[in-house]
Amino acid sequence: MVQSNSSVVPVSSHVKFYMTCLMLFAISVGGCSNDNQNRTASAAVNPEEERKELMALEREWSGMYGRGDVEGISRLLAEKTVLLVPGELPAVGLDSVLALTRELLGAEAADGMSASWEPEAAFISSSGDMAYDYGRSKTTLTDGSVVEGSYLVVWTKENGEWKVAADIFN
Repeated sequence: MVQSNSSVVPVSSHVKFYMTCLMLFAISVGGCSNDNQNRTASAAVNPEEERKELMALEREWSGMYGRGDVEGISRLLAEKTVLLVPGELPAVGLDSVLALTRELLGAEAADGMSASWEPEAAFISSSGDMAYDYGRSKTTLTDGSVVEGSYLVVWTKENGEWKVAADIFN
């Protein structure tokens, strides 16, 4: 259930299933590479600096979303990114995710709504090539009421830059 100032909005079971699957995937990320890769990569990985970078990227992404900056958002996404949105089929691939993002932004603008989010924590794999973060989201409705939710994002390093591999929110 998602709490709002004026009502309780039920969260569907398929959204809970997707969230559970994505969280299990994200939690298992650290054990995905062999020991030699971990020893080599982890010597160069500074988890605290990587965590700070991810938290800053997440805040930047929220700001871009609030401004409707789809071009900026596209630079944060991996080519094989996935977006899971309540009530929609998964958007798979950069073009599909950008199309759904445009659709969401258009619907919010037409309804006079706005959305933002704030990261709470980020975790980096021992190899430094994957990570995830989670946090709280807020959608302000036309009447001024706020619907709170949560999100989980899985990140991957591509050419030395963090890119969104998967995004899910409720």
